[in-house]
Amino acid sequence: MKSSKANLPCPPLASRSFSSPWLHRWRPLPKVVGLLALMAAFAQVQRLALLPLVWVLVALLWALSGLPLRRGLRRLAAPGVLLIAFVLFLPFAVGETFLWQWGSLALRWEGLERALCLGGRSLALLALAMLLGETTPLPALLAALGALGIPDLLLELAWLTQRYLQEVGSQWQRMQRAARLRGWRPRGSLWQPGPTWRQDLPFLAAAVGTLLVRSYERSQRVYQALRLRGYGRAPLVPPAAGGDPCSWAATGLALAVAVGLVLVNFGGYPD
Repeated sequence: MKSSKANLPCPPLASRSFSSPWLHRWRPLPKVVGLLALMAAFAQVQRLALLPLVWVLVALLWALSGLPLRRGLRRLAAPGVLLIAFVLFLPFAVGETFLWQWGSLALRWEGLERALCLGGRSLALLALAMLLGETTPLPALLAALGALGIPDLLLELAWLTQRYLQEVGSQWQRMQRAARLRGWRPRGSLWQPGPTWRQDLPFLAAAVGTLLVRSYERSQRVYQALRLRGYGRAPLVPPAAGGDPCSWAATGLALAVAVGLVLVNFGGYPD
């Protein structure tokens, strides 16, 4: 059996026109190298004065992606709230320079600086990861990661997990649609619970149990279909394409920016 039958469908990157946003036309392998270098440099930023530069770079890349700004803000909202909850105590617990004090409660400069640096660079890293995922098809992204040395087993697990979550979501929507056709009306949700929402809990518990059983049976059928198509005889993720000179030039620019950012951060540049 030919190995191509076991591979993921190849992304239509070559067919993308020049009118597509530039970040979509940046070839996967060079893009992964460039963005990973920027992410590594962002993770090293310890100076508050460098955060505006970091976010200027993020804003520039986002503009090149052509993605709606509202989508990015919506995706960053949940991790942003978690980050704020994580760093909220730092301005009141770390440092000796008091900016404001009321009784035993004191706002300290060192803690505030650390909280801003940690929160700012964490959100920047999430934004870059989001850009990478939004502008690169998953098979091409996994192929690029495989070219960088990630084991095939991990790549296949990532792809199968993503595919399995899609199947579970689709199955859940079908079950909800069937229940509504039989007269079930939701009384609320986890985000907007109504006064009688608890009456839906038995139905939801039974639906989740049914969903797990059906998903397990579905996974068995999918695995058998994959085995019939040659799964296990050849890598599931196809090898990554090298990329064009423009993509590698962009990667070189990203590497230069990343190295410059690290040198400025650790090179004694005045605060």
